[in-house]
Amino acid sequence: MKKLFAKLNSHLSRVDSRLVRLLITLGSLALFVIAAGAPDSTGGIGMQ
Repeated sequence: MKKLFAKLNSHLSRVDSRLVRLLITLGSLALFVIAAGAPDSTGGIGMQ
């Protein structure tokens, strides 16, 4: 178990904090764009 935890810890330390920040920013931006376009695609019968 200690060996597995050490391996996981060494793998996580390789990830740059700048990369994590970039991924979070891009993910948030993508969700915002999807949410902004959502009302256009939810139309039903009689909604124009």
